[in-house]
Amino acid sequence: MAVAAAAVVRQVLPNGLTALVRATPGSGSVAVVGLVRAGALFDRDRPGLARLTGTALVHGTLRRSAQQLADELDGLGATLVVTPGLEVTTISGRALPDDLGTWLALAAEVLMEPAFPADEVAKVRGQLVTTARVNAMDTRHAAERLFRRLAFPPDHPHSQPPDGDEAVLAALGPDDLRAFHRRHVTPNATTLVIVGDVDPDRAADLVAARFTAWPAGDPWTLPPVPTSAPPAAPRRQEVTLPGKTQADLVLGTVGTSRTAPDYYPTMMANLLLGQLGMMGRIGQEVRERQGMAYYAFSDLRAGLLAGPWWVRAGVNPAHLERAVEAILHEISGLARDGPTADELADARAYLVGSLAVRLETNQGLAQALAEIELYGLGLDYLERYPAIVAGITRDAVVEAARRFPTDAYTLAIAAPERS
Repeated sequence: MAVAAAAVVRQVLPNGLTALVRATPGSGSVAVVGLVRAGALFDRDRPGLARLTGTALVHGTLRRSAQQLADELDGLGATLVVTPGLEVTTISGRALPDDLGTWLALAAEVLMEPAFPADEVAKVRGQLVTTARVNAMDTRHAAERLFRRLAFPPDHPHSQPPDGDEAVLAALGPDDLRAFHRRHVTPNATTLVIVGDVDPDRAADLVAARFTAWPAGDPWTLPPVPTSAPPAAPRRQEVTLPGKTQADLVLGTVGTSRTAPDYYPTMMANLLLGQLGMMGRIGQEVRERQGMAYYAFSDLRAGLLAGPWWVRAGVNPAHLERAVEAILHEISGLARDGPTADELADARAYLVGSLAVRLETNQGLAQALAEIELYGLGLDYLERYPAIVAGITRDAVVEAARRFPTDAYTLAIAAPERS
Protein backbone atom coordinates (compact mmCIF):
# COMPACT_ATOMS: atom_id res chain seq x y z
CA MET A 1 0.00 0.00 0.00
CA ALA A 2 2.71 2.42 0.98
CA VAL A 3 3.61 5.15 -1.47
CA ALA A 4 7.24 6.03 -0.90
CA ALA A 5 7.94 9.70 -0.32
CA ALA A 6 10.82 9.49 -2.77
CA ALA A 7 8.37 8.54 -5.53
CA VAL A 8 6.55 11.87 -5.27
CA VAL A 9 7.99 14.91 -7.04
CA ARG A 10 7.21 18.14 -5.20
CA GLN A 11 7.87 21.61 -6.49
CA VAL A 12 6.84 25.07 -5.33
CA LEU A 13 6.60 27.78 -7.99
CA PRO A 14 7.91 31.30 -7.23
CA ASN A 15 4.27 32.47 -6.88
CA GLY A 16 3.66 29.90 -4.13
CA LEU A 17 1.69 27.25 -6.04
CA THR A 18 2.65 23.76 -4.88
CA ALA A 19 2.63 20.84 -7.29
CA LEU A 20 2.97 17.14 -6.49
CA VAL A 21 3.43 14.49 -9.17
CA ARG A 22 3.34 10.73 -8.76
CA ALA A 23 3.81 8.39 -11.73
CA THR A 24 1.70 5.26 -12.08
CA PRO A 25 3.19 3.70 -15.22
CA GLY A 26 0.81 1.63 -17.28
CA SER A 27 -2.36 3.13 -15.83
CA GLY A 28 -3.15 4.72 -19.20
CA SER A 29 -4.65 7.90 -17.80
CA VAL A 30 -3.90 10.84 -15.56
CA ALA A 31 -5.90 12.34 -12.71
CA VAL A 32 -5.50 15.83 -11.32
CA VAL A 33 -6.77 17.13 -8.00
CA GLY A 34 -6.29 20.75 -7.04
CA LEU A 35 -7.19 22.22 -3.66
CA VAL A 36 -7.58 25.97 -3.39
CA ARG A 37 -7.92 27.19 0.20
CA ALA A 38 -10.76 29.50 -0.78
CA GLY A 39 -13.83 27.85 0.67
CA ALA A 40 -16.87 29.13 2.51
CA LEU A 41 -14.82 29.87 5.61
CA PHE A 42 -14.06 33.17 3.85
CA ASP A 43 -17.76 33.97 3.29
CA ARG A 44 -17.93 35.95 6.55
CA ASP A 45 -21.35 37.68 6.53
CA ARG A 46 -22.25 36.54 3.00
CA PRO A 47 -22.90 32.78 3.19
CA GLY A 48 -22.90 31.35 -0.31
CA LEU A 49 -20.33 33.71 -1.84
CA ALA A 50 -17.56 31.11 -2.10
CA ARG A 51 -20.00 28.51 -3.41
CA LEU A 52 -21.31 30.78 -6.16
CA THR A 53 -17.81 31.94 -7.09
CA GLY A 54 -16.42 28.41 -7.26
CA THR A 55 -19.37 27.03 -9.19
CA ALA A 56 -19.19 29.87 -11.74
CA LEU A 57 -15.48 29.31 -12.46
CA VAL A 58 -16.25 26.80 -15.21
CA HIS A 59 -18.94 29.01 -16.77
CA GLY A 60 -16.66 30.97 -19.04
CA THR A 61 -13.12 32.36 -19.10
CA LEU A 62 -11.63 35.43 -20.78
CA ARG A 63 -10.78 33.18 -23.74
CA ARG A 64 -13.70 30.74 -23.96
CA SER A 65 -17.39 30.64 -23.27
CA ALA A 66 -18.82 27.95 -21.02
CA GLN A 67 -19.94 26.03 -24.11
CA GLN A 68 -16.52 26.28 -25.75
CA LEU A 69 -14.87 25.03 -22.58
CA ALA A 70 -17.28 22.09 -22.42
CA ASP A 71 -16.73 21.31 -26.12
CA GLU A 72 -12.95 21.39 -25.66
CA LEU A 73 -13.14 18.91 -22.79
CA ASP A 74 -15.56 16.69 -24.71
CA GLY A 75 -13.16 16.64 -27.64
CA LEU A 76 -10.43 15.37 -25.33
CA GLY A 77 -12.70 12.88 -23.62
CA ALA A 78 -11.61 14.63 -20.42
CA THR A 79 -13.38 15.95 -17.34
CA LEU A 80 -12.84 19.12 -15.33
CA VAL A 81 -15.03 19.75 -12.30
CA VAL A 82 -14.95 22.49 -9.68
CA THR A 83 -16.47 21.67 -6.29
CA PRO A 84 -16.69 24.46 -3.70
CA GLY A 85 -16.56 23.35 -0.07
CA LEU A 86 -16.38 24.87 3.37
CA GLU A 87 -12.60 25.03 3.62
CA VAL A 88 -11.35 24.45 0.07
CA THR A 89 -12.54 24.68 -3.49
CA THR A 90 -11.54 21.57 -5.40
CA ILE A 91 -10.72 21.43 -9.09
CA SER A 92 -10.38 17.91 -10.39
CA GLY A 93 -10.47 15.90 -13.55
CA ARG A 94 -8.93 13.23 -15.68
CA ALA A 95 -7.45 13.02 -19.17
CA LEU A 96 -5.27 10.91 -21.36
CA PRO A 97 -1.57 11.33 -20.59
CA ASP A 98 -0.87 12.98 -23.96
CA ASP A 99 -3.56 15.59 -23.23
CA LEU A 100 -2.22 16.63 -19.83
CA GLY A 101 -0.72 19.86 -21.18
CA THR A 102 -4.02 20.88 -22.78
CA TRP A 103 -5.96 19.96 -19.62
CA LEU A 104 -3.64 22.07 -17.48
CA ALA A 105 -4.02 24.98 -19.90
CA LEU A 106 -7.81 24.81 -19.53
CA ALA A 107 -7.51 24.50 -15.74
CA ALA A 108 -5.21 27.53 -15.72
CA GLU A 109 -7.83 29.54 -17.60
CA VAL A 110 -10.52 28.48 -15.16
CA LEU A 111 -8.48 29.37 -12.09
CA MET A 112 -6.63 32.43 -13.39
CA GLU A 113 -8.98 34.02 -15.94
CA PRO A 114 -12.64 33.42 -15.10
CA ALA A 115 -14.93 35.88 -16.87
CA PHE A 116 -17.99 35.59 -14.64
CA PRO A 117 -20.30 36.68 -17.48
CA ALA A 118 -23.56 38.14 -16.17
CA ASP A 119 -25.83 35.66 -17.95
CA GLU A 120 -23.90 32.63 -16.70
CA VAL A 121 -23.68 34.01 -13.16
CA ALA A 122 -27.44 34.54 -13.21
CA LYS A 123 -27.95 30.96 -14.36
CA VAL A 124 -25.73 29.48 -11.64
CA ARG A 125 -27.19 31.79 -9.01
CA GLY A 126 -30.68 30.65 -9.92
CA GLN A 127 -29.67 27.01 -9.53
CA LEU A 128 -28.10 27.60 -6.13
CA VAL A 129 -31.03 29.68 -4.89
CA THR A 130 -33.39 26.89 -5.91
CA THR A 131 -31.23 24.34 -4.12
CA ALA A 132 -31.15 26.46 -0.95
CA ARG A 133 -34.93 26.87 -1.10
CA VAL A 134 -35.50 23.14 -1.53
CA ASN A 135 -33.03 22.35 1.26
CA ALA A 136 -34.85 24.70 3.62
CA MET A 137 -37.92 22.47 3.33
CA ASP A 138 -36.00 19.24 3.81
CA THR A 139 -35.91 17.94 7.38
CA ARG A 140 -32.38 16.58 7.02
CA HIS A 141 -30.96 19.90 5.86
CA ALA A 142 -33.09 21.89 8.28
CA ALA A 143 -31.79 19.87 11.24
CA GLU A 144 -28.18 20.42 10.15
CA ARG A 145 -28.73 24.13 9.68
CA LEU A 146 -30.27 24.42 13.14
CA PHE A 147 -27.48 22.38 14.74
CA ARG A 148 -24.79 24.57 13.21
CA ARG A 149 -26.51 27.71 14.47
CA LEU A 150 -26.81 26.29 17.99
CA ALA A 151 -23.37 24.67 18.33
CA PHE A 152 -21.18 27.40 16.82
CA PRO A 153 -21.05 31.16 17.48
CA PRO A 154 -22.54 33.38 14.74
CA ASP A 155 -19.23 34.39 13.15
CA HIS A 156 -17.83 30.86 13.06
CA PRO A 157 -17.52 29.34 9.53
CA HIS A 158 -19.27 26.17 10.72
CA SER A 159 -22.30 28.15 11.90
CA GLN A 160 -23.58 28.25 8.32
CA PRO A 161 -24.02 25.32 5.93
CA PRO A 162 -21.74 25.64 2.89
CA ASP A 163 -24.70 25.77 0.49
CA GLY A 164 -25.29 29.36 1.51
CA ASP A 165 -28.19 31.61 2.37
CA GLU A 166 -30.95 32.09 -0.18
CA ALA A 167 -31.28 35.87 0.33
CA VAL A 168 -27.51 36.39 0.20
CA LEU A 169 -27.14 34.31 -2.94
CA ALA A 170 -29.95 36.20 -4.67
CA ALA A 171 -28.17 39.51 -4.08
CA LEU A 172 -24.72 38.50 -5.37
CA GLY A 173 -23.51 39.68 -8.77
CA PRO A 174 -20.45 39.27 -11.02
CA ASP A 175 -18.51 42.04 -9.29
CA ASP A 176 -18.86 40.25 -5.94
CA LEU A 177 -17.48 37.08 -7.50
CA ARG A 178 -14.60 38.90 -9.15
CA ALA A 179 -13.65 40.51 -5.84
CA PHE A 180 -13.75 37.17 -3.99
CA HIS A 181 -11.74 35.49 -6.73
CA ARG A 182 -9.11 38.23 -6.78
CA ARG A 183 -8.67 38.08 -3.02
CA HIS A 184 -8.84 34.35 -2.32
CA VAL A 185 -8.25 32.25 -5.47
CA THR A 186 -4.48 32.66 -5.59
CA PRO A 187 -1.50 30.44 -6.41
CA ASN A 188 -0.13 30.55 -2.88
CA ALA A 189 -3.44 29.07 -1.69
CA THR A 190 -3.31 26.29 -4.29
CA THR A 191 -1.96 22.75 -4.43
CA LEU A 192 -2.10 20.73 -7.66
CA VAL A 193 -1.57 16.97 -7.58
CA ILE A 194 -1.02 14.93 -10.73
CA VAL A 195 -1.08 11.14 -10.63
CA GLY A 196 -0.94 8.95 -13.68
CA ASP A 197 0.91 7.51 -16.60
CA VAL A 198 3.24 10.48 -16.96
CA ASP A 199 6.88 11.38 -16.55
CA PRO A 200 6.98 13.32 -13.25
CA ASP A 201 9.59 15.84 -14.37
CA ARG A 202 7.70 16.55 -17.61
CA ALA A 203 4.43 16.96 -15.72
CA ALA A 204 6.08 19.35 -13.26
CA ASP A 205 7.43 21.37 -16.20
CA LEU A 206 3.93 21.56 -17.68
CA VAL A 207 2.57 22.93 -14.41
CA ALA A 208 5.32 25.54 -14.31
CA ALA A 209 4.63 26.54 -17.92
CA ARG A 210 0.91 27.00 -17.33
CA PHE A 211 0.86 28.57 -13.86
CA THR A 212 4.07 30.59 -13.35
CA ALA A 213 2.42 33.74 -14.76
CA TRP A 214 -0.32 33.63 -12.09
CA PRO A 215 0.38 36.62 -9.82
CA ALA A 216 0.90 35.72 -6.18
CA GLY A 217 -1.68 36.93 -3.71
CA ASP A 218 -1.34 38.03 -0.11
CA PRO A 219 0.12 35.40 2.24
CA TRP A 220 -2.60 32.86 3.03
CA THR A 221 -3.86 32.70 6.59
CA LEU A 222 -6.92 31.28 8.29
CA PRO A 223 -9.52 33.93 9.07
CA PRO A 224 -10.12 34.79 12.73
CA VAL A 225 -12.41 32.16 14.22
CA PRO A 226 -14.33 32.65 17.48
CA THR A 227 -14.07 29.99 20.18
CA SER A 228 -16.89 27.47 20.34
CA ALA A 229 -17.81 27.01 23.99
CA PRO A 230 -19.70 23.82 24.92
CA PRO A 231 -23.06 24.29 26.63
CA ALA A 232 -23.27 23.83 30.39
CA ALA A 233 -26.18 21.43 29.93
CA PRO A 234 -27.89 19.72 27.00
CA ARG A 235 -29.07 22.31 24.51
CA ARG A 236 -32.11 21.31 22.46
CA GLN A 237 -34.20 23.06 19.85
CA GLU A 238 -36.75 21.89 17.30
CA VAL A 239 -38.01 23.34 14.05
CA THR A 240 -41.35 22.29 12.60
CA LEU A 241 -41.79 21.63 8.89
CA PRO A 242 -45.46 21.18 7.98
CA GLY A 243 -46.40 18.35 5.66
CA LYS A 244 -43.44 16.12 6.45
CA THR A 245 -43.65 12.57 7.75
CA GLN A 246 -40.07 11.96 8.90
CA ALA A 247 -38.09 13.61 11.66
CA ASP A 248 -34.34 14.18 11.38
CA LEU A 249 -32.10 14.77 14.35
CA VAL A 250 -28.53 15.96 14.74
CA LEU A 251 -26.98 15.34 18.16
CA GLY A 252 -23.41 16.39 18.65
CA THR A 253 -20.64 18.60 19.84
CA VAL A 254 -17.62 20.45 18.46
CA GLY A 255 -15.01 17.90 17.37
CA THR A 256 -11.34 18.32 16.66
CA SER A 257 -9.19 19.51 13.79
CA ARG A 258 -7.30 17.27 11.39
CA THR A 259 -3.93 18.30 12.82
CA ALA A 260 -4.81 18.20 16.53
CA PRO A 261 -3.02 15.63 18.71
CA ASP A 262 -6.31 13.94 19.58
CA TYR A 263 -7.39 13.51 15.96
CA TYR A 264 -6.55 9.82 15.53
CA PRO A 265 -8.22 8.48 18.70
CA THR A 266 -11.23 10.72 18.02
CA MET A 267 -11.42 9.41 14.46
CA MET A 268 -11.27 5.85 15.83
CA ALA A 269 -13.98 6.57 18.41
CA ASN A 270 -16.20 7.99 15.68
CA LEU A 271 -15.57 4.96 13.48
CA LEU A 272 -16.68 2.63 16.26
CA LEU A 273 -19.68 4.73 17.21
CA GLY A 274 -21.23 5.28 13.82
CA GLN A 275 -19.26 4.12 10.79
CA LEU A 276 -17.83 0.63 11.01
CA GLY A 277 -19.87 -2.27 9.61
CA MET A 278 -23.59 -1.49 9.92
CA MET A 279 -22.80 2.13 10.83
CA GLY A 280 -21.08 1.24 14.08
CA ARG A 281 -22.65 0.72 17.49
CA ILE A 282 -25.26 3.41 16.86
CA GLY A 283 -26.39 2.07 13.50
CA GLN A 284 -26.46 -1.46 14.84
CA GLU A 285 -28.55 -0.57 17.88
CA VAL A 286 -30.80 2.27 16.69
CA ARG A 287 -31.48 1.07 13.16
CA GLU A 288 -30.77 -2.63 12.96
CA ARG A 289 -31.79 -3.96 16.39
CA GLN A 290 -34.49 -1.52 17.50
CA GLY A 291 -35.68 -0.54 14.01
CA MET A 292 -36.25 3.07 15.00
CA ALA A 293 -34.35 4.87 12.25
CA TYR A 294 -34.23 4.97 8.48
CA TYR A 295 -30.56 5.81 8.86
CA ALA A 296 -28.27 6.45 11.82
CA PHE A 297 -24.58 7.19 11.79
CA SER A 298 -21.92 9.44 13.29
CA ASP A 299 -19.56 11.75 11.46
CA LEU A 300 -16.44 13.69 12.44
CA ARG A 301 -15.81 16.80 10.33
CA ALA A 302 -12.13 17.39 11.07
CA GLY A 303 -10.40 19.83 8.76
CA LEU A 304 -8.30 22.95 9.06
CA LEU A 305 -10.83 23.87 11.72
CA ALA A 306 -12.51 21.73 14.35
CA GLY A 307 -15.91 21.03 12.85
CA PRO A 308 -18.94 19.16 14.11
CA TRP A 309 -18.79 15.71 15.65
CA TRP A 310 -22.35 14.61 15.32
CA VAL A 311 -24.76 11.71 15.22
CA ARG A 312 -27.46 11.98 12.58
CA ALA A 313 -30.61 9.95 12.26
CA GLY A 314 -33.86 9.97 10.34
CA VAL A 315 -36.67 8.54 12.42
CA ASN A 316 -40.40 8.16 12.75
CA PRO A 317 -41.45 11.18 14.87
CA ALA A 318 -43.05 8.81 17.36
CA HIS A 319 -39.62 7.29 18.04
CA LEU A 320 -37.68 10.53 18.54
CA GLU A 321 -37.19 10.38 22.29
CA ARG A 322 -36.32 6.68 22.30
CA ALA A 323 -33.82 7.23 19.47
CA VAL A 324 -32.09 10.06 21.35
CA GLU A 325 -31.94 7.89 24.47
CA ALA A 326 -30.46 4.96 22.55
CA ILE A 327 -27.83 7.18 20.88
CA LEU A 328 -26.73 8.64 24.21
CA HIS A 329 -26.60 5.14 25.68
CA GLU A 330 -24.16 3.99 23.00
CA ILE A 331 -21.92 7.05 23.40
CA SER A 332 -21.88 6.57 27.17
CA GLY A 333 -21.07 2.90 26.77
CA LEU A 334 -18.02 3.55 24.62
CA ALA A 335 -16.82 6.29 26.97
CA ARG A 336 -17.29 4.06 30.01
CA ASP A 337 -16.20 0.61 28.82
CA GLY A 338 -14.10 1.40 25.76
CA PRO A 339 -13.89 -0.78 22.68
CA THR A 340 -13.46 -4.51 22.91
CA ALA A 341 -10.22 -6.03 21.65
CA ASP A 342 -12.07 -7.39 18.63
CA GLU A 343 -13.61 -4.01 17.82
CA LEU A 344 -10.24 -2.32 18.03
CA ALA A 345 -8.64 -4.94 15.77
CA ASP A 346 -11.47 -4.65 13.25
CA ALA A 347 -11.24 -0.86 13.22
CA ARG A 348 -7.49 -0.89 12.71
CA ALA A 349 -7.79 -3.40 9.87
CA TYR A 350 -10.56 -1.34 8.27
CA LEU A 351 -8.57 1.89 8.40
CA VAL A 352 -5.47 0.38 6.83
CA GLY A 353 -7.42 -1.66 4.29
CA SER A 354 -9.76 1.11 3.20
CA LEU A 355 -6.84 3.44 2.55
CA ALA A 356 -5.17 0.75 0.45
CA VAL A 357 -8.33 0.44 -1.65
CA ARG A 358 -8.52 4.22 -2.01
CA LEU A 359 -4.94 4.37 -3.29
CA GLU A 360 -5.60 1.86 -6.04
CA THR A 361 -6.94 4.54 -8.40
CA ASN A 362 -5.14 7.59 -9.76
CA GLN A 363 -7.99 9.77 -8.52
CA GLY A 364 -7.88 8.31 -5.02
CA LEU A 365 -4.13 8.65 -4.74
CA ALA A 366 -4.24 12.23 -6.04
CA GLN A 367 -6.90 13.15 -3.49
CA ALA A 368 -4.88 11.54 -0.67
CA LEU A 369 -1.69 13.39 -1.65
CA ALA A 370 -3.61 16.67 -1.89
CA GLU A 371 -4.93 16.24 1.65
CA ILE A 372 -1.46 15.31 2.90
CA GLU A 373 -0.13 18.59 1.51
CA LEU A 374 -3.13 20.58 2.78
CA TYR A 375 -2.64 19.39 6.36
CA GLY A 376 1.16 19.35 6.27
CA LEU A 377 1.36 15.64 7.12
CA GLY A 378 4.61 15.01 5.23
CA LEU A 379 5.24 13.03 2.06
CA ASP A 380 6.17 9.96 4.11
CA TYR A 381 2.72 9.94 5.70
CA LEU A 382 1.42 6.98 3.71
CA GLU A 383 4.45 4.94 4.80
CA ARG A 384 3.85 5.87 8.44
CA TYR A 385 0.08 5.41 8.40
CA PRO A 386 -0.12 1.72 9.42
CA ALA A 387 2.07 2.41 12.45
CA ILE A 388 -0.04 5.46 13.36
CA VAL A 389 -3.20 3.35 13.29
CA ALA A 390 -1.56 0.52 15.24
CA GLY A 391 -0.57 3.03 17.90
CA ILE A 392 -4.15 4.15 18.69
CA THR A 393 -4.73 2.61 22.10
CA ARG A 394 -7.93 1.58 23.83
CA ASP A 395 -7.35 4.18 26.56
CA ALA A 396 -6.92 6.95 23.97
CA VAL A 397 -10.21 5.95 22.32
CA VAL A 398 -11.96 6.03 25.70
CA GLU A 399 -10.56 9.46 26.40
CA ALA A 400 -11.71 10.68 22.98
CA ALA A 401 -15.21 9.25 23.45
CA ARG A 402 -15.49 11.16 26.72
CA ARG A 403 -15.09 14.39 24.75
CA PHE A 404 -18.52 13.66 23.23
CA PRO A 405 -20.38 14.80 26.35
CA THR A 406 -23.69 13.06 27.02
CA ASP A 407 -24.59 15.73 29.58
CA ALA A 408 -23.65 18.80 27.51
CA TYR A 409 -24.52 18.11 23.89
CA THR A 410 -26.43 20.04 21.27
CA LEU A 411 -29.56 18.47 19.79
CA ALA A 412 -31.33 19.88 16.74
CA ILE A 413 -34.53 18.33 15.43
CA ALA A 414 -36.54 19.05 12.30
CA ALA A 415 -39.88 17.32 12.38
CA PRO A 416 -43.49 17.56 11.22
CA GLU A 417 -46.16 19.01 13.43
CA ARG A 418 -46.96 16.69 16.32
CA SER A 419 -50.02 16.57 18.51
